[in-house]
Amino acid sequence: MSNLERRYRLLLKVLPRWYRRDREEEMVGLFLAGRTDDLDLEHGWPGWGEAFSVLGLAVRTHLTAASGPVWLGEIVRALGMFGLLLGLTHVAPSVYGAFAPLDTPEWTLGWLLWGLAPLAAFVLLLSGQRTAAKVVSGLLLVPLALQVAMPGTGFAGLLYQLPQLVTFACLCLGFHREAPTPPARRLAWWGGGAVLLGLAEPLVWGSGVAVLAIAVFGVRAYGFVRGDFVLGRALSLFSLLLLGPLVILVLQGPREATAFNVVAAALLVISAAAPVRRASVLRYRLP
Repeated sequence: MSNLERRYRLLLKVLPRWYRRDREEEMVGLFLAGRTDDLDLEHGWPGWGEAFSVLGLAVRTHLTAASGPVWLGEIVRALGMFGLLLGLTHVAPSVYGAFAPLDTPEWTLGWLLWGLAPLAAFVLLLSGQRTAAKVVSGLLLVPLALQVAMPGTGFAGLLYQLPQLVTFACLCLGFHREAPTPPARRLAWWGGGAVLLGLAEPLVWGSGVAVLAIAVFGVRAYGFVRGDFVLGRALSLFSLLLLGPLVILVLQGPREATAFNVVAAALLVISAAAPVRRASVLRYRLP
């Protein structure tokens, strides 16, 4: 075995074992076709294009619903969907802010774009336009990235934006071209609930993360009673992501909201640590 072949086989280790068992020899043969120079076989490496193609294939095969562990891809897609629902909680406050008295019309346009972009991404995904939904969701992260990069923001700023960053990565990884289309009718109800949840933020000292923590705890309890393994596991991970911003609110937020935020943080800890009951069929089905 040449060094080049050994490096190709090492690259293919990122693929699932069941996939390598069926396709590894064929893929290595295709990669080595045309690379017959002795010097290349001894010192050559896989090309960047080949490496990125294999990595993309690894993502699709690891997260596919057709083979391998079904629940892994479903959990990643559920986290990506929770990220879109998280964005929908900002729709109502942003639209309200657009019509609040502001100094410049540029702020009004900014508030409108910030409020409507999550809704546009949600509708695009449910209509099957996955690439467009990812692009719109990615544009929403630009001001967040600029905010994190500002001097003095530090680790706390990154921790506060971590839920949006991680769920966006899950959205891009989980909803590849071979992934199933999310059920539009069922998820539309969840989207409406997320928008209504955003209306509750001004009622609790502006602590939107705390309101979201209570909602997550309620849905987590529902998933446990229902026996939905994927929904429960995804919400456990989502609770861990929300715990960081809530801890920042406890330490740096207004004192009159501290007790409320501490209770919300405790609910997130329970949601993250609670056991997940396995259903007979591991399917991600939002009601």
